[in-house]
Amino acid sequence: MESPTIKSFIESSVEEGSQKFVIDLEACSGMDSTFMGMLAGLGIGFRKSGKGQIFVVGTSPKTRASLKELGLQYLMKIEPAEGPWVGRLEEAREGLVPAEPKQEADKEAHILECHEDLCLADDANLDRFKTVLDMLGSDMTPTTSEHTKSAR
Repeated sequence: MESPTIKSFIESSVEEGSQKFVIDLEACSGMDSTFMGMLAGLGIGFRKSGKGQIFVVGTSPKTRASLKELGLQYLMKIEPAEGPWVGRLEEAREGLVPAEPKQEADKEAHILECHEDLCLADDANLDRFKTVLDMLGSDMTPTTSEHTKSAR
């Protein structure tokens, strides 16, 4: 539910010149694959453009393991030991305000894109999410590098 809003916020912030993003998962007890796929897509985009970086903080052992199991540690820094916010997270959290929810997006297309991004992040994810990809009409195979949705 939150991933379209976060993705939209980061994309518009990049357009305004921001390049470093801290994703704080302290209040997050778990993440679904769509949320992690959104992070993967952003990380892939930053890697391709060479502009932008994601730092994930406030992880629990469960959320950290989930991110690493899907190969996201290669696209972003998870619990980095250094950064200007380290030691100041409580102060930063106090100043946060809720983001404006993104207008209703095409949920199916968003879910498909996020799962394809997970597969682009790590080939092993193709087997993990094959059923989801098939159900959503993806033509993604181990050699596919683009998001493609088959005609139904």
